[in-house]
Amino acid sequence: MNRPSPVETRPTVEPVPALLADGLLTERLALAVPEATRVVVTDYEIPPGGSLPWHYHEGRVVAVVTAGVLTRTLADGSECVTPAGGCVVEPVGPQGVHMAQNREREPLRICALFFLPQGRPLSTRAEPPAAVAYG
Repeated sequence: MNRPSPVETRPTVEPVPALLADGLLTERLALAVPEATRVVVTDYEIPPGGSLPWHYHEGRVVAVVTAGVLTRTLADGSECVTPAGGCVVEPVGPQGVHMAQNREREPLRICALFFLPQGRPLSTRAEPPAAVAYG
């Protein structure tokens, strides 16, 4: 006797991923990470006039500006401006200290992908570098 299957069969539908960020990488990205590297994806929103304080990362960070304009001040005092659709590759370690600002009238959104050593924070606060603090 043929019994009906206890599991109802349905047509297979492929899941559609949610697009979080889509940007153009304009810097060379060398990425060699050890096993057991922590991978974290974040979504930051910085209001108009807001900022992220001076900080550095202990692993590689690649970020896409998904809305607004990101202005970063780097350790040497130079500024990098990245509009929506642009990507940034953050330097690794204390020598790569930087800060981020939203100088525009619209919110700034950044989707960031972190490759970090286990147990390390997303970022470590730092003092402004001499090039900026005394420049």
